[in-house]
Amino acid sequence: MDTNATPKEHRAAPAVSVVIPVYNLEGYLTPCLESVRGQSFADFEAIVVDDGSKDGSLAEIRRLTAGDGRFVVLPTENRGVARAREAALAQARGRYVCFLDGDDWWERDMLERMVAAIEERGGCDIVCGNYIRVCATYRAEVRERRTADLEGLGYLREVMTFGIAPSLWGKLFRRTLFDGGLKHYPMRRGQDTLVNIQIACRAPRVRFIDYAGYNYLQRPGSEIHSRLSFDYCRSYAEAVDDIFGRNAARLAGSEADLCRTVNALWWYIGYINRSSNPWRGDDPYVVRLRDEAARHRHALNRYFSRGELLMFDFDRWRAMRPAVILLLTLRRWRTSLVRRMAH
Repeated sequence: MDTNATPKEHRAAPAVSVVIPVYNLEGYLTPCLESVRGQSFADFEAIVVDDGSKDGSLAEIRRLTAGDGRFVVLPTENRGVARAREAALAQARGRYVCFLDGDDWWERDMLERMVAAIEERGGCDIVCGNYIRVCATYRAEVRERRTADLEGLGYLREVMTFGIAPSLWGKLFRRTLFDGGLKHYPMRRGQDTLVNIQIACRAPRVRFIDYAGYNYLQRPGSEIHSRLSFDYCRSYAEAVDDIFGRNAARLAGSEADLCRTVNALWWYIGYINRSSNPWRGDDPYVVRLRDEAARHRHALNRYFSRGELLMFDFDRWRAMRPAVILLLTLRRWRTSLVRRMAH
């Protein structure tokens, strides 16, 4: 482990531990790390994990953090973002922890605003804010749909039904939420949601602030734009089932079954949204999902459009695949038109 400061055991614990995973982001690190160095709230440590980058990311991290004792540089072998975050959390000493991807950056008062919010009115466990989507041709603030404070299993419902963004970034967490058996699933996508689901099972107190301090870069080649496979949908659902099984006593009598169905259906609709993906409507996993959706049919109308549910209904028959593709095309045209009118 590299460090720019005195040994860990001789350093005072900071208020916030910032976790920054990096993999092959040499050309994006300057705005990210400089935005952390320039925070108006200075009582933090930043743990930058180089996840076995093949480019010059590690050298760039060392250059950008040289001389600043708040930064710890942690080189590891390539094991994926979930394991990189896990390695950083093992080193974290702050009362609170937040996450920043290596190609994104913060506004100068991000930490100041988030720490003030988590400590006001007797304190809470998680603070969520809005964020700014940064594309090649525009920037747009994305506001959370759910903005009322939450307690109990309310956070579970909102994370799994996408009432709030299921990302780890853009939030500030009490560090103790990550203690005691939290499992980091090394999934290609959706790792943040799986961690948030586990945290939500602990019934945290959650506060929302009307503030956008996180800049989320949309770039070609990032994981969010990668192809969504059917096997991934099935494996992801198995991970959720594992979490629910380990937390069965906490979830008894809740809306957990509905939340699980909504979440699984969201990913599968994402799969059939790609017209190039092969038809899998007769797979036993999809048949079970269809049965679960039938049990919650009325409630699903709150979370999915008529077009999405119609696509899912048509997907049961291979012969209806052309109709599904037609619906997909119409939805893409509509989405494109709305975006053009907005910008």
